[in-house]
Amino acid sequence: TDGKVLEDVTKVKDNAPVGEEYTTEEKSFDGYHFVGMDKTSDSANGKVTEGDKHVVYVYEKDPEVPTTPEEKKGSVYVKYVDENGNELPGGEKTIVIKNGKVGSYYFTTEKDFDGYKFSHMSEDSANATGKVIEGEQLVVYVYTKNNTPQPEPSEPE
Repeated sequence: TDGKVLEDVTKVKDNAPVGEEYTTEEKSFDGYHFVGMDKTSDSANGKVTEGDKHVVYVYEKDPEVPTTPEEKKGSVYVKYVDENGNELPGGEKTIVIKNGKVGSYYFTTEKDFDGYKFSHMSEDSANATGKVIEGEQLVVYVYTKNNTPQPEPSEPE
């Protein structure tokens, strides 16, 4: 439709006797679709006449489908462990955000565990609060066992 030639002129019949049948057919071109015959075109099929006939098929460029950029996503997990890296009962790895939008905020907090107190964040831990990044982040809280003093045996009076 914009006048661009998609395929050079090809001869269907050359020096053929008048009255001989000829046929042409629509072709396919990547990125284009057939819209019809040009208004100056001779018939797609017919009989050879004296002189030249020109059969012109018209195609239109396919509309471009806008590609929506894929939204980047990330997940955040949290777990609570003792100094040896063992998960505390009830401190198993859990999902904070699953496939969240990159740049959105996440929050985690310390938890209370009987017989343990919070010590520090693991060296390879993600921040306790922050923004989701592409991929996975793991927040790791480390706890130490409470030093519960052993009751001293009472002296008999």
